Amino acid sequence: MRAVRRGARASRRRPEAARPHDLLFIQRAERSDPIAVEVDRPLAFHPRLVGFWRGAEFHQITRVVATRREHDAIYYRVLTDRGAFDLRCIRRMDPLTLRPRRVWEVCAELDAIPVARLG
Repeated sequence: MRAVRRGARASRRRPEAARPHDLLFIQRAERSDPIAVEVDRPLAFHPRLVGFWRGAEFHQITRVVATRREHDAIYYRVLTDRGAFDLRCIRRMDPLTLRPRRVWEVCAELDAIPVARLG
């Protein structure tokens, strides 16, 4: 029975070519372009980012790589079908009603370079 378990584990191992890659990000250009972000559940506490409109172009988000929260903003590093970007979500208060509203913008355009893991 013990030999069967070892054989089952060995068959589930990945070949060398299918190993996961880490990504190295290099900033190509710094931006502050306003964008319109689409989410899957707008009224949820933590909605999932689906994509964003930059001008007339739609960028579909395939993966959120990292999220960083600061006092006044949340930063997202995302991979899209058209490249990698850093997005910033800023909470601003309306001076008359004192209601918070969210403003989205692209902080940076990035180059994502896959780096193979060793071992």
